[in-house]
Amino acid sequence: MIRATARKFLPPDAGFTLVELAISIFIIALLLGSILVPLATQVEQRQISETQKTLDEIREALMGFAVANGYLPCPDRTAGAGANDGAEDVTAATGICQVLSGTIATGNLPWATLGLGNQDAWGNRFRYTVLETFARRAPATPFTIATAATTLRVCSSQACTTIITTAAVAVVVSHGNNGLGAISADTNLARPAPTSADEIENTDADLDTVSRVKSNVAASVFDDVVVWLPKFTLINRMVAAEKLP
Repeated sequence: MIRATARKFLPPDAGFTLVELAISIFIIALLLGSILVPLATQVEQRQISETQKTLDEIREALMGFAVANGYLPCPDRTAGAGANDGAEDVTAATGICQVLSGTIATGNLPWATLGLGNQDAWGNRFRYTVLETFARRAPATPFTIATAATTLRVCSSQACTTIITTAAVAVVVSHGNNGLGAISADTNLARPAPTSADEIENTDADLDTVSRVKSNVAASVFDDVVVWLPKFTLINRMVAAEKLP
């Protein structure tokens, strides 16, 4: 009875017991966790939206460049002399891009040539692929309405069983939040290589590019953000500007 009475009249500043303190910390941790997870999701979604907006601006800049010059820009090379400086790399004596891979030229987006920002929301360069026939200039013959060329394909998977378009003349890729396959805008060094088939497809310098919804599943990780320039959108813009035929 005496012990119970003493406890009843403890001073108000006696403090928490260890059990009460542990419970309080646990509750606070739960509350913080419920706040931080949605916050991280919101930040990533904002980064994706910012990058998509930048890609839309890049597509408009590519069309503007073609209207002004009669051809699309060449990529900025990622290795060798003049690499990663944002300027298109073209051989003046031939009028043909320097970074060729078969019928395409691929490298960094020539952001300085286009007068654009040099990185996506995650601090990486944009990858730019263009049909080399649409980037030729004098003394080579620039493209016309009648130019026949194998166009770029954009698919929903590496196997390309579902094709989004077969009529792109240029594709621009942000390698997303994980940055796999990208080149850092800060160091100009290559990030780690991708491991999933769809992200590898967007780094292998061929005619196909994958564009699909984001996935965090280990076997099919994908967070690339992609935009492309359709052939007939470009031609229509140049005809309207009286640059073609």
